Amino acid sequence: MSTKDPSTATGQHLRAMREARRTLIKEGRPEHLCARCGSVTFEVEEACLHCGQARPEKGWMALKDSHDSWLGRLIDDRYLVTRPLGQGASAEVYCAESLSISRQFAVKIIATDKGQQAEQIIARLNREIEALSRLRNPHIVSFYEILDLKGKFVAAVMDLIDGDTLEDLILNGGPLSIGRACALLRQTANGLYEAHQAGMIHRDLKPENLMVERLPAGDDFVHILDFGIVRLTDDASVSMTHGFIGTPLYASPEQAMAKKIDHRSDIYSLGAILFFMLTGKPPFVSNNVYDVLRMHVRKQPPRLSDVRPQELFPEYLERLVAAMLAKDPSQRPDDLSEVIAELDKVQDTQMLEARSQVRQTQVSDSHEALDDGPDTGSHGFDREEHTSAATLHAFGPRKPAATPSSPRQTPHGNDQIDAIPAEIHFQGSQSESSAATAIPSAAYALSTSSTQARAAFGPAGRFLLLEAQDPPEVQIFQPEATSPTPLPIPTQATVQAVALAEDHVIAGHSDGSISRVTLTKGQSKTLFQDVRRRPITAVAVSGNGDCVVAGSKSGRVYMHHQQRTSSSDWARIRSGAEVNALALGQNAESLAVARADNGIEVVSLFNPRTPTAQFRSHAPVRSMAISPDGYLLAAALVDRSVHLYQLPTGQKILSLHADDVDILAVFFSERARPVAVCAVRRKIRLLEFEELGAMTHSR
Repeated sequence: MSTKDPSTATGQHLRAMREARRTLIKEGRPEHLCARCGSVTFEVEEACLHCGQARPEKGWMALKDSHDSWLGRLIDDRYLVTRPLGQGASAEVYCAESLSISRQFAVKIIATDKGQQAEQIIARLNREIEALSRLRNPHIVSFYEILDLKGKFVAAVMDLIDGDTLEDLILNGGPLSIGRACALLRQTANGLYEAHQAGMIHRDLKPENLMVERLPAGDDFVHILDFGIVRLTDDASVSMTHGFIGTPLYASPEQAMAKKIDHRSDIYSLGAILFFMLTGKPPFVSNNVYDVLRMHVRKQPPRLSDVRPQELFPEYLERLVAAMLAKDPSQRPDDLSEVIAELDKVQDTQMLEARSQVRQTQVSDSHEALDDGPDTGSHGFDREEHTSAATLHAFGPRKPAATPSSPRQTPHGNDQIDAIPAEIHFQGSQSESSAATAIPSAAYALSTSSTQARAAFGPAGRFLLLEAQDPPEVQIFQPEATSPTPLPIPTQATVQAVALAEDHVIAGHSDGSISRVTLTKGQSKTLFQDVRRRPITAVAVSGNGDCVVAGSKSGRVYMHHQQRTSSSDWARIRSGAEVNALALGQNAESLAVARADNGIEVVSLFNPRTPTAQFRSHAPVRSMAISPDGYLLAAALVDRSVHLYQLPTGQKILSLHADDVDILAVFFSERARPVAVCAVRRKIRLLEFEELGAMTHSR
């Protein structure tokens, strides 16, 4: 994993600061952290050791106020967890400082309660480390040991790399030159070739899994990250995840079809990465993840010159990229040694052509520059061309030319976040050509704190908003209405959760009861009462109201389905930690449950006892929604971030953090676009994730 220290302190001063930190660690654990970068700090430290941020006048942020339970913890009495580095579907990665030697490591913390026994996961990781230890290639990040944390977690200790991901390198600087792109790909192919020879397949190659380190002499050095989902082709004794694994933008056709793969799948992914390095875009992009996978299977990739017509790409390079991106694995290079040989030819030819051009220039005594002049084409991407969640994952950090990516002061002193249009348009059920309909949310202001407000979506583009008040009252928002409709909820207990169906609202109460309130007459009927009278903390309902699911503070999940149970029967289908949020899939066939321990489980309602996916978020979930095709799960977290997960693997493919926006709820429009109900300065806004990404920053 990576770290980038932006501090301007000299190496000697940094060493002195680190030694002072080691002395503080021996005296006690850190109790504070830097709000800018998330690194742990000691109260006496005058600046953050990672980002150089000066200690605020009011002091450092208290570590206990962080939602992260690992920061500041000591692992195996040897490694102090100091800073978050990233999060995936199966693990969280942190920077950790060794107490025995003066060195930092990356530590991947993996939960063992996701449908596998701890012994199986530890066995798999030990096999992985043993396999990696057979390799001596410097381009593959080394693992050192596996630590059993004795609490449903294990930790993998590995090298910490100082550099930038290939994704960040290109998104910040534009496409690479042919020479640099080929040099980086050659190093990557060199490391993977040795892994392939040892029977290992990476399966998730993408620009963010390639770390580029700048050596003191100015050369690039590539490190291949995340062999955490490799498959040992000669080992069937350790169970692996079946089905699609990888990132849609760089997945091979055989991955997209969930077929058996071999090392040639990695060759395809490398071809897509080379395409990205040279053009700034992956070969295929679309507004729908399924469309991306379908194009990998059926559509021929464009030529490099089709994407960047202003750049002259040699025909032999076009042929190499096309061969690596062949649909049929048998049409691709047999192994990466062939790719390396072709890359060497490209670089040799480039060098000969450059020398020839120099000689011709000298003979003609021309003063013209050797290159063709400045590149007038865009190095980036047009956000209007790529509005899908899958594309946001790859291009989220890129700032669009005409859209501010984060709030900042204008010359007139006003925050640009105020520049959000006065009318937010609801696009969920309308055609591309029809005019968007303004909804009344733009003019609605919260009367209470947004942290206490609840929102829920229903059919036909409606949503409701519940604020903490007595007596409770919800506001129903209709796409065609000029103002929201109030709906009182008769109750003797506090309303904790709400859900919206076609003609009624489902409410969960603090006394463990669930009620149904009709939209037309406001009549209320109690549907269920928890015998333990623990508060109902989350509810979900199908559009037609046939299926109602409720989650309790006790951790129990109850379900009533008119077509599967009698009119009065409720079934307890799940147990666990306190339920924070629920989401029903299309036709009430699947259910997602988010719990207070940050665990997320997805089940089929035909067999709810066995989860189809289990993973974790880095903070408690406030709201969730399952896409109409059942492929994606959107989640709004209490730390003002939104995530998109791929189902059923649980892999996170998008994360956006909104500093000045409270996200009350999420849902998917009829065109499968993720949308959020947001409170921007206590005014309600309805924003697609694309719009949210444009006004915030990618995390």
